[in-house]
This record gives sequence, structure tokens and C-alpha cells, in this order.
Amino acid sequence: MAGEAQIKLAASATTVISLTANLTNGNAAGGSAMLDNSTDKYPYALATFANLGSFSAAPTEGSVVSLYMVRQDVDSTNDDTSAPSGTDVESAQFVGAFRLYDTAEVQRHTIEIDLMGALKANFYVKNESGVTINAGSGTECTVKVTPFTLAPAA
Repeated sequence: MAGEAQIKLAASATTVISLTANLTNGNAAGGSAMLDNSTDKYPYALATFANLGSFSAAPTEGSVVSLYMVRQDVDSTNDDTSAPSGTDVESAQFVGAFRLYDTAEVQRHTIEIDLMGALKANFYVKNESGVTINAGSGTECTVKVTPFTLAPAA
């Protein structure tokens, strides 16, 4: 039907996190690549967590890997806050959580996040699974972000 809202995805996803080292429980890491949303200014995104390696043991059912965003160049030069480090997420903005199930095998989860007003951003994950996320060369732990908007159907 004409005029109905349809999802318009960005041309491609951006790999914003690619971890090649283990991430122990309670620690944060990321900031591998910046998402540049300054041209199309998409208000939303799909964020996909993929642990292509394994976990040191099965995570607790319902535990999470939390996703944080640090806006960049918010006034043309300065970033929003300090980047997360170790167990401290500083004042990074919580944007969602990837809920895990109890298997030590590969897990892939997608959530919708809000990018409203974020023109550039770095992303970080905090491992709250109760176990270590095992990652290495060829078995990276990644987060890909695909911005999108809603547009009227033709």
C-alpha cells in the first residue's frame, strides 16, 4: 500500500568492533572503527553481535553482553566522554544488550539501537556473561552496525 512505512537500510554494515583477544567477564573493549552517520543521519540501526569463537564455558542463560556508544566530534572537535577501559564504562551511553543463551558455541544476536542525533560514534561491549569470550585471529568477536530509517512506500 502506498505511503506505508518501510525500512530503508544503509548500503552496508560497518564493523565497529573486532576483538582478536579474549574478553574476560566484567571487562569492556571495542572502539575498533568509527561509525560515520554524518551524511545520511540515520536515526536507528541494527547491531549484530557475533562471537565466532567460543566461550570458556556456557554463559548463564539470559546473561548479556552490553553495548555502549561514545559519540565523536559532538561539537565538531570534542568527543562525548572517555572511552570505556577495563571494567569501567566511564560515562559511555548504554544502547542495548545482547541476551545470551547457555551454550559455549558460536552465538549471533541482533538488536535495534537508537542513533538519533549521533553523527559519528565508537562502540564498546562489556562482557557480563559470567565467563570469558574467547576470540582470536579467524575467530573474532565482532559487532556490526547497519543504520536504517523509515521511509514511505512508493
